[in-house]
Amino acid sequence: MGTWLIFGLAAALGDAGADAVTKRHLTHFTPYVMGLARFLFAAPFLLLVALGLSRPGLNPGFWSTLAVMVPLEITATLMYMQALRVCHLSLCIPFLAFTPVFMIFTGQVILGEGLNRWGMLGVAAIAGGSYLLSLGFEGTGFWGPFKALARERGPRLMLGVAAIYSCTAALFKKAVLYSDPAFFGVFYPLVLGGVMLTGYPLMRQPAGLALRSIWRWALVLGFFVALSILSVAQGLTLAPAAYMIAVKRLSLLFSVILGGMWLQERPFLPRLLGTALMTGGVILIALKGSLF
Repeated sequence: MGTWLIFGLAAALGDAGADAVTKRHLTHFTPYVMGLARFLFAAPFLLLVALGLSRPGLNPGFWSTLAVMVPLEITATLMYMQALRVCHLSLCIPFLAFTPVFMIFTGQVILGEGLNRWGMLGVAAIAGGSYLLSLGFEGTGFWGPFKALARERGPRLMLGVAAIYSCTAALFKKAVLYSDPAFFGVFYPLVLGGVMLTGYPLMRQPAGLALRSIWRWALVLGFFVALSILSVAQGLTLAPAAYMIAVKRLSLLFSVILGGMWLQERPFLPRLLGTALMTGGVILIALKGSLF
């Protein structure tokens, strides 16, 4: 197993854990507070890592890349949090798997990364697996994902998030190459949290006291967010961005297995088939997905 694949799986675990905690404990807040909480409560873990870091030399392109990323990332975060508030997790989250599909194009344009036929097939298998995960949701049948996209706000928001993430993931790799993986993995979420914090006083319903009431779960959330960000930062230096983000989307797999076996969520069979297809996609990417 390649080192980059380990980082990708760690990022997937971080994403799945963060989404589960957010859905369970934070959806009564506004999307802005939900997004701010993810960055703020990751800060203690990120600062612990920062104690052992030194500032690397920064390429001149670093700051311009960061300036493009921040507004895109905050927009995607607000859309993501709103989707979690208005939609079932099992209906909206599968649409995030289209990020690596979009990255076939954005990775080529922004990074000049090309995928061979096996890599493209692996990415397509992961996206197809996410489609199978949502088959049969509330009896919607084979065309369920497309009907849900037309009818439900959550899937539409998540598809927009996937499109934005296909750009920010490629830019993330560019920023990492302009600086240092560990440095940017710590620096970037702190910048995002700081920018969002400046807008917090403008909120009509401040949520400081309410957040303090769930501080234990908030710290768990922060740990998972930090795990995901740091793992992605390191993994993107070792593999094409489309591959790394494809494996990161295995957070869907972890969520489906927990939902079916522990929470008894149904329908389970389409989700199990989707999980198998996604796993096959990861194997293709890991063993055959070299650059051309």
